[in-house]
Amino acid sequence: MPSEAPRPVPGSSPLRADERYRPHRDPQVIILVLIVLGTFAVMLGGLGTGPPFGDDNSSDGPVFPFYDYDGDQQPEPEAVTLSADSTVLDPGDTVEFSVVAGDRPVANATLQVAGQSVETDANGTATVRLETPGDYTARVVEPEDANNTVARLPLRVRRFSVPLSASVSARSVVTEEVLRVTVTRGDIDEPVTGRVVVVDGRTVRTNGSGVATLAFDTAGGYELRVEKERTEMERFQSVRIPVSVERRPVGLDVTLSPNPTRVDEATTATVTRADTGEPVNASVTVANGSVWTGADGTTRVELNASGAYDVTASAPQTDAVRFTDGTASLRVRPRLVGLDLAVNRTTVPSGERVTFAITRATTGEPVAGSVELFGTRYVTDEDGELRIRFQVPGDVTAVARAPETPRERFLPDGTNLTVVGADYTVTELDAPATAERNGTVAVAATVTNEGNARESDTVTYRIGDTVFATETVDLAPGESTRVEFTVEQPGLPPGEYVQTVAVGRTTMETAIELTGNESRIRLALA
Repeated sequence: MPSEAPRPVPGSSPLRADERYRPHRDPQVIILVLIVLGTFAVMLGGLGTGPPFGDDNSSDGPVFPFYDYDGDQQPEPEAVTLSADSTVLDPGDTVEFSVVAGDRPVANATLQVAGQSVETDANGTATVRLETPGDYTARVVEPEDANNTVARLPLRVRRFSVPLSASVSARSVVTEEVLRVTVTRGDIDEPVTGRVVVVDGRTVRTNGSGVATLAFDTAGGYELRVEKERTEMERFQSVRIPVSVERRPVGLDVTLSPNPTRVDEATTATVTRADTGEPVNASVTVANGSVWTGADGTTRVELNASGAYDVTASAPQTDAVRFTDGTASLRVRPRLVGLDLAVNRTTVPSGERVTFAITRATTGEPVAGSVELFGTRYVTDEDGELRIRFQVPGDVTAVARAPETPRERFLPDGTNLTVVGADYTVTELDAPATAERNGTVAVAATVTNEGNARESDTVTYRIGDTVFATETVDLAPGESTRVEFTVEQPGLPPGEYVQTVAVGRTTMETAIELTGNESRIRLALA
């Protein structure tokens, strides 16, 4: 089997079949040899003032730019990278920088930051302390030209963090109550001129003593955020304080006019705020019924029964106010109703009856009540009628009355009538205290007609229950006479008795003791 022809080297001219491959004639091999020779020349002669990478910080610094000699092409400059262990610092913190080219540290590199200039050590690191807050850029510059930056890194030094301390006069207040917020520095406890931000969008600044005052118009839960603007050197940690705002209690005042009033007559109830006197749209409750006032805080109240009533006003709460009930006392008097008292006659013979009738003065309807005569009340029937017999002559005043109801109070009515007749009385009784049972008893008495008419009447004398003598008298009004009785031999068993002289409706009595024999009793009228 014939042998294979040699393959051409990439980039070379094509070979003839009878030629052999010669490396010293290959252009690609020649280029590679030249690159290697150039590299050795650079390493021996050097570029700039020192070696590419510092050995032990004994040289004056690196030479820029750096080249990558590991490739098989023309060497290219390597990028210089600047890094730090932290790019955000607090004032006074130390930051360690690292300078590398590729993956190799760069010694003696010049690093500039915040006005400071330092060189890296053999490990390509440099340490810088930053005191002042602010934004900075760390730069790696060429040794011979500080304006030529080969690497940079932004840094930030934060302001000093100062905690704020805040206290409130109360964690729970009512609407419109002043709340005091006191703000101080948490580190040295000095007053702070800052601001208090409320979640409703308000901002209130503190005064020179670190105090802010504010009030709330609406109840609810609030969060206060206490802040202070940062300064060149300091930033302040805000504080949040929860505050509970309750509705402010406001009493209701209730006034009634007129008060007292009467059944079926209206009174006006007016409801106002106890703090400002402004009218309140409220519910007015009385006698288990409720009615709402208008925007002017007034409403009319009518009751159909008399008595003392509690009037209560209540109103729904608002975003800012919780109303407490207001009360007032209302006196409702019965409606006044007049009575009429009628009699069937006004002149009445003694011993006869009179019919009384009570009715309403307004409608004439009968009213069950009573008629007062001589200080005594006599009750009518359900139809308001009453019949009375009059025995004593004279002028009589009759007064009609009716009991009060929850709705009505009746006004009494009266009428006068005259009872005509004689009215005999007994006075000045002369009678013995003792007598013999079969002896004689003499008795005398004065009889007077105190009536307003001349009529006859009978005068009687009795001992015990036995009548022993009578006499008829006929006297004019106001006339008197002396009546004498003589009783012979009363004939009653011995003992004590009551002897009586009587005429009409009057009597006079006295005690008598009978003693003696059994003789017959003779009666004699002297």
